[in-house]
Amino acid sequence: MLMVVGMGVVFSFLMILVFAVQGMSRLLRHSSPTLPAAVGTTPQAAVSPSVVAAISAAIEHHQKQNKG
Repeated sequence: MLMVVGMGVVFSFLMILVFAVQGMSRLLRHSSPTLPAAVGTTPQAAVSPSVVAAISAAIEHHQKQNKG
């Protein structure tokens, strides 16, 4: 009997938690202002070739070191 009561309490708490999270989600969705899209920006920032080479060398070194 105690197990059934405990499971009921846990189930009730989880249902309340689900409804609370959904309510907060709706509240924040309606109350937060939407930001306008930036005009004239590029989706990716340019990365210099030396930075790409350094990152590639670091990844290769890490992979060689942790191979075994």
